[in-house]
Amino acid sequence: MSTSIPSYSFAERDRRWSIANTLMEERGLDALLVYGDREGAFPAFYAPDTWLTNERPGSIVIVPKGEEPIVIVFLVTVIADHIQAAASGYTSWIRPENIYTGKMGSNVVEIIEDRGLNRCKFGVVGLEPYPPYYFDGVIPYNTWKGIVDDLPEARFEAVGNDFFARTSVKSAEEIAVLKWSASVGEKMCAAMRDATRPGAGEHEIYAAALDTAARNVGYCGQILLGSGPEFVGWGPPTWLYRPETPRTIREGDVVLSEVFSSFGMLETQHQPAIAVGNVHPDFHDAAALARASYEAGVKALKAGSVFADVVEAMRVPMRERACWHAHPLVHSLTPYTMIGAGERLADLPELARYGKVLPIPSMGNDRVLEAGMVFALEPNCGIGRRLINLGGTVLVGEDGGIELNSNSTRLMLA
Repeated sequence: MSTSIPSYSFAERDRRWSIANTLMEERGLDALLVYGDREGAFPAFYAPDTWLTNERPGSIVIVPKGEEPIVIVFLVTVIADHIQAAASGYTSWIRPENIYTGKMGSNVVEIIEDRGLNRCKFGVVGLEPYPPYYFDGVIPYNTWKGIVDDLPEARFEAVGNDFFARTSVKSAEEIAVLKWSASVGEKMCAAMRDATRPGAGEHEIYAAALDTAARNVGYCGQILLGSGPEFVGWGPPTWLYRPETPRTIREGDVVLSEVFSSFGMLETQHQPAIAVGNVHPDFHDAAALARASYEAGVKALKAGSVFADVVEAMRVPMRERACWHAHPLVHSLTPYTMIGAGERLADLPELARYGKVLPIPSMGNDRVLEAGMVFALEPNCGIGRRLINLGGTVLVGEDGGIELNSNSTRLMLA
């Protein structure tokens, strides 16, 4: 791993803008309207705006065919940052004349009219489902209603799936950024293992991860974490969303986590499972099955394969002991457009007491994989009330997956 921090060139900018223009040409569009979610929306951020701007997330970007992007930011502080960057010697992809404030429908309409785009056919990125958080699209109702109602001569077509399909194959420059992010995630997992010991609080393990991310020029807005001699949950630590004392680690516990490491808006995911001393044999059995599933997934992630075949390859080892699953086994990263679920979601007797429980939808089953796509392999296996989750980030290669990290792909020992 290089110690030189990667950055993007203007050649990368031109490559991206060319992809956007090719999409418009092939779809018969006059412009793109791309919605970016608020900054800090981690994990699973939705930031196609930054792919076009290389700037702070949280903008609406309008790209007229053959022209430079127009960026509508949420606050004037983003413009102040743009001014500061220029004073520091950075040459932005976006010229000042193309940056506006006011990320609301009425202002978007005014800018479109001022630019003479009010009769255009727009391809819209932000209307289609984007699990795991945006099953009905991302654009707020009032923003979208204001745009549609006040531009009666414009036409709008959802193109998010097409946009993400075209941007999912990473360039050499993007892969360098991903590798940096993965190296930070690897160090975060090691720091969590080192902080895990009987008597430590979950918050101390959490703090070790976040501190390591910042010290190694990375970002992590949140990690998922839980622990116990039995464990069936999956989410952020409970003391993040309700006031209570963090749990203290004991001999025989397993600490389960999902680490979201980010650098330059490209995310890698890491799945550390840490055994504390002598843990129940079911944990070791579940870890062996999850590891077999991971290895099958890595082998199957090769150019020309169909995503459904990757999912099936990862399911096969789990059938050996009929594991249940807390979440998907595999999904694409940056963007999240392919999701492969296991066959028995949260198969626990308590589930019968709850209301309608919809399964995690699988997406992109028919997609043919290309070298340079990015996936999070996160095989998880529950045996009774003992769950193990492990895995990491893998690139699609010509002959199989290219692993970007290793320590969280096996059961870690504290």
